[in-house]
Amino acid sequence: MKKSLHFRSFFETTPWHKTLRKTLHFHSFSSPPSCTFLGPNLPDVWIPKENNTSPHTLLPQSFQWSNDGHSARIIEGKPIAKQIKLKVADEIRKMKSEIGKFPRLAVVLVGDRKDSHTFIHVKMKACDKVGIGTVVSELPESCTENELLDVVSGFNDDDDVHGIVVQLPLPQHLDEERIMNVIRPEKDVDGFHPLNIGNLAIRGRKPFFIPCASKSCIELLLRHGVEIRGKRVAIIGRSKIAGLPTSLLLQVTKKNVVAENREENVSIAIWL
Repeated sequence: MKKSLHFRSFFETTPWHKTLRKTLHFHSFSSPPSCTFLGPNLPDVWIPKENNTSPHTLLPQSFQWSNDGHSARIIEGKPIAKQIKLKVADEIRKMKSEIGKFPRLAVVLVGDRKDSHTFIHVKMKACDKVGIGTVVSELPESCTENELLDVVSGFNDDDDVHGIVVQLPLPQHLDEERIMNVIRPEKDVDGFHPLNIGNLAIRGRKPFFIPCASKSCIELLLRHGVEIRGKRVAIIGRSKIAGLPTSLLLQVTKKNVVAENREENVSIAIWL
C-alpha cells in the first residue's frame, strides 16, 4: 500500500543558542557547537526521537484516510508545539534560576502592514508564554535604509539582546538582502543570514539558527516516527524562507533523500 504524508499545520519555535546558559556575549562567526532545545539542533543523521505518546493519539481520526489503495496521514502540529513550548519554558526557568538571565528578542517592524502587525503579535505572545523577553522597534514606512540599518546595528551591539527579527516584507525602497546581511549570524533567529543558509547547505557544518518553518517540518516527521532516509519528498513551494531551507535540511541527513517540487511518486509531501 502506497503511503504519503501531508502537513495541515506546523508550529513555530524560536531557537536560542545553548551557550546563553554560560555567557550572553558570544560573537564568533564560526559554526556553533551542537545545542540543546534552546539552540540549533542539527545531528549528522536524524533518528526519530522516542515519544511515549503514540502518534495516533496526537492525530484525530478524521485526519487519516484511505482511498483506492492509497493511504495518507495529515500531521497535526498543535499538540507537539505545546510540548515544545512547555520544554522551552522549563529551560528558561532553569536559566533564570542558575544565572539570573533569560533570552531577549528584538523585533524590528517597518510600516503599518496589517499582516506584519499580526505576525509580530503572535511572536510576542509566544515569547511571553515561555519567558522570552521582547523589545519592538517600529519605524514608519517612509524611513530611510540608513535609519533601519542604525536600528539593527544597535541591537547587534546590545549585549542584552540575543536574537533579532526584521519583519518581512519591507517597503520596496529598502534593500531586504542588505538589511538581513547586517544582522549578526549568532542573533539571526530567522536563519536567513548567508552564513546560516550556507552552513545549512554544507554537510558537516552547523548554522547558528535554522528557519523555523523548515525545522518544524522535520521535527514533526521525527516525532511521528516517520522514516525520511531514502524517501522521495515533494516540497510544494520554492520560497527562500521556507521551501529552499526545507530542501537543504532534508538533504543534509547523509542519506538518499530526494527533494522535488512535484508530487509524482512521492512518499512525503510538504506544503509551505
